[in-house]
Amino acid sequence: MNLLFYPCYIISLISCIFIKCNSENESAKKEPPPPKAITVPFPEAMYIQNGCISCHGPEGNGRGTRTHLLKNARIPNFQDVTTYVYGSSKENISKTIQNGIPGTFMKSYSHMRKNEIDALADYIQKMQKNKI
Repeated sequence: MNLLFYPCYIISLISCIFIKCNSENESAKKEPPPPKAITVPFPEAMYIQNGCISCHGPEGNGRGTRTHLLKNARIPNFQDVTTYVYGSSKENISKTIQNGIPGTFMKSYSHMRKNEIDALADYIQKMQKNKI
């Protein structure tokens, strides 16, 4: 074997191994792309983010994930306007959100901005099925 050929062969072999290992490591380091963003309308986002859904349920029927913890509590069914303590108009719903209902699990959401409360009141009002 030619002595000049031998070092070139070794360098070539090492280069191939290095490139092969390097490309395998790079593909292993790649992360999957992030999931596509889901856009939730602002009023619905207020309903979810402020925890309304946990007591009143996704449809507003009073069957949320926390209702079993509130066994003797009267949780209004937003679909039935006769269950609203202070009335089912947008103004009354907004006041209830702002001030809460003393003596119940409905706390005051006075930290919310007016546009957030109005959006939430609109969303709740759209759940109403049995209107007076």
